[in-house]
Amino acid sequence: MAIRMQVQPRQPKYQIEMHDPETNTHAFLIIDTLRNGFCGGGIRMSPTVTKEEVHRLAQAMTYKFSAVDVPVGGSKSGIVADPNSPDREVHLRAFAKMAAPFLSEMYVAGEDMGTTAADVGLIYSQANCSWFDVVKKHMGQDGATLSLTPDFNPTDLNGVNLEEELTGFGVAEVTEEACDVLQLDTTQTRVAIQGFGTVGSITARNLNQKGFKVVAVSDVEGTLYHPGGLVVDELLAAKNSLGTIDRTKLDSEYQSLDRDEWLGLDVDVLIPAAIADTIHMKNVSQIKASLIIEAANIPVTEVAEKYLFDHGIAVVPDFIANVGTAGGFGLLLTNQVPLEPEAVFTELGRRMRKSTRDVLSLSQQEKILPRDVAVQLAEQRLQK
Repeated sequence: MAIRMQVQPRQPKYQIEMHDPETNTHAFLIIDTLRNGFCGGGIRMSPTVTKEEVHRLAQAMTYKFSAVDVPVGGSKSGIVADPNSPDREVHLRAFAKMAAPFLSEMYVAGEDMGTTAADVGLIYSQANCSWFDVVKKHMGQDGATLSLTPDFNPTDLNGVNLEEELTGFGVAEVTEEACDVLQLDTTQTRVAIQGFGTVGSITARNLNQKGFKVVAVSDVEGTLYHPGGLVVDELLAAKNSLGTIDRTKLDSEYQSLDRDEWLGLDVDVLIPAAIADTIHMKNVSQIKASLIIEAANIPVTEVAEKYLFDHGIAVVPDFIANVGTAGGFGLLLTNQVPLEPEAVFTELGRRMRKSTRDVLSLSQQEKILPRDVAVQLAEQRLQK
């Protein structure tokens, strides 16, 4: 498989900046690409969100869908407001009115940082439209009959919470495939995970089931470490909804380290699953691992990623590693799998593994950063 060294710059399809003077609501909507006539991406609410941030996130959604060959465009929106403000609902309703033409025609919205599934429901209700009608209209143009129904609940598909499970499942699949490409024995591979929220904890559970040794987990209270492997089931039982582990509920042995010490431990794989820019030039030299899986969005700065590559440390980019939820829903939206959890997990895992192998193999062959390879492959697929 050959890749071009240069990709022509591509401008977003739509860049919309919105302002409602009556409620003083300011928002951005970036539609990076349209495929099959529609796109998907979450609604972020933050007092500091910018047009540039939304643009970058919309582009990442394009790449996520492309990485698993799902023909859905990438988009994102951002409401400039404090999600804890008493005017929260006012801003949500104002956004809905301003974004209604896009929500009713091409933009399938979901929750994101600062918003919930209930918020998205309120927005669609206020805009007087339905994501289902948008998908049905565009997919129906090719004669497809959707397996999805208007009352589809991603938190309970035959008893499975896809919303919670898919991303952590995908990270574990990518980790296993990357280890195979790098010829690491999974039964001897030691893993450290930063963040034990939904993504980090489900990743740990799936890796543990695959035979990996999860030797370190970091949360806001510090790092739990055991060189022989932590008891993952015990950690899962002791965590709260925010991903903090109650140490008083742990019976097995572990060492208690500072929160940031997970980064420099003698492990094979690091999985940052918490915040952006957690690995940077001030701490990157501490890393002893040979593989980093970006479960969080942009957890490694651009210059640190180059440093890691130059020092022989492979990094699987975020839009390859954490595509699980977007990819799984995309498969359902485009009618590529039946409405059954097993079918979604099986096909998603297969596609994520292929993307991982393609990116790492080409990176090794061409001596190019894995992220650059992944972007070039995604853009080439779009240009076709």
